[in-house]
Parts: sequence; C-alpha cells; structure tokens
Amino acid sequence: MIIEWVDEDRSQLRSLFESHKRARALIFPALDQGRGNIWTNSTEAPTVARLQLVVINAVAGDSTSPDAVELIRMIEPMQLVFGPDDKWTRIIKNLWGERLGIQKRALLSPDTLNLDHLKHLLNQLPKDYKLKRMELEAIKRLDKRNSMHIPTFFGSSESFHKMGIAYGIYYGSKLVCMASTFMPFTNEFEIQVDTFDLEHRRKGLATVASAALLIHALENGIVPQWDAANEASINLALKLGYINPDPWEAYYLKPIR
Repeated sequence: MIIEWVDEDRSQLRSLFESHKRARALIFPALDQGRGNIWTNSTEAPTVARLQLVVINAVAGDSTSPDAVELIRMIEPMQLVFGPDDKWTRIIKNLWGERLGIQKRALLSPDTLNLDHLKHLLNQLPKDYKLKRMELEAIKRLDKRNSMHIPTFFGSSESFHKMGIAYGIYYGSKLVCMASTFMPFTNEFEIQVDTFDLEHRRKGLATVASAALLIHALENGIVPQWDAANEASINLALKLGYINPDPWEAYYLKPIR
C-alpha cells in the first residue's frame, strides 16, 4: 500500500535516493528543505519512495517490490519521472507501453569550470547591453510566462528573491536574457537560462548571463550543475567549461487521445 510521508524528518528517506546520479541538485535540496510531496510504502521502514516536485518525479528504492509498480501508476499524464537505474526504467516502459513519452537530456560535469575562463566570457558582453544581478523589483516585473520555474517551484517573486539567484541582461530598460537558479537550493543548483527576444539571440548573451551566475556560485562554494535538454544547451555548457555530456532520459505518460 502506498501512503504519503508526512513526517517533517525525511532523513530516513535519503538512503533510498542515494543511488540517483542525476538530478541530485533537485532531489536532495528538496528532501533537506521539506519541499515537494513524498509517497512511500511504509512510514517505519520504507523500501520505495516517490518525490514529487510539482511536475517532476523521482522514484527510488527496491524496484523488485510490487509497490514500485504502484508508485508509477500514481503518476499523472505529462508529469516527468525518472529512476536511478535500468530496472526502474523497465517498469516505466512496460507499464506505459505505447503511451510512453521520452525527454532526452544530458548531464555535464562541472569539475573543470574555471573562474578565469568565466571572467573572460563575462567581458564579452556586446556594446549597448548591461548585466545586472536581479533584485526583487526586477523579479516582480518578469513576465512569468517566460520564467515559469519561478511561480512553479518558488511560488512567488519574494520567495525567489530570498531563495534563488538571477542575473539579467538589459537592452535599455528591457530585460532580454536571464540566467537563474531553477529551484531552491542548498550547496548545489541547476541552471535555467533564456533569451527572451529573437532579435537579441545569437549575440552571446546567454553565455554572459550564465557565466555571471557560475562565477557567483564558484566564489560562494556552490556547485552549479548543468542538465541540458537539447544540443544548443549542451554546446553552451561546453563553451562555459563543462565537460563529458552524459546522455539520459526522463519519461512521461502521454494523454489518451
């Protein structure tokens, strides 16, 4: 039987998720900060668990347990899910069959990030643009349709200002590019970067904004993780100094047509 974990103490669940090698910057800060919802098969000795962060789900534990299948059955269409190994992947694929959707991703290593290189990139900001650390009033003015991770994972502009970091690039008074933390974090975070206006793309703005965020992280002992969803994101990460793109997949259940 699957039940919701309501105890504020989640330390017992950490060992179940330790086998995850990807998305750790999403999973462990959420466990530590009490964010998201968790379902398990026991409040005393759980052997499987599902962490749900709005539309992102991580499953973990003993994939041979019948409760593993029940955890996957609970996931609603169009929500992403991933497990730590091929055994969980087989459960997902077998259960969802022809309705399986796949999101291909690549996790890159931050081990070779170099401050001197990032500061060199920072100095390549084109003329007529300005780079700024974004304060609360600027965050409030964001078109949240272009920055859905803020209302989705932080809840409000105020929460993002308190728990997140963003660097924006402005053309005059107009924000045209932003690099920010994807979710609340502890000692590592994942990055969200967007150039909002087509006419300002292909000018290196995403590189500069990302470099500013990475410099902030490295100078403050924070590990900036890069999990790419497409080739353009991989290429940007490599330019910044990340290495070794490691392909992986997340899955979702397609709606019934």
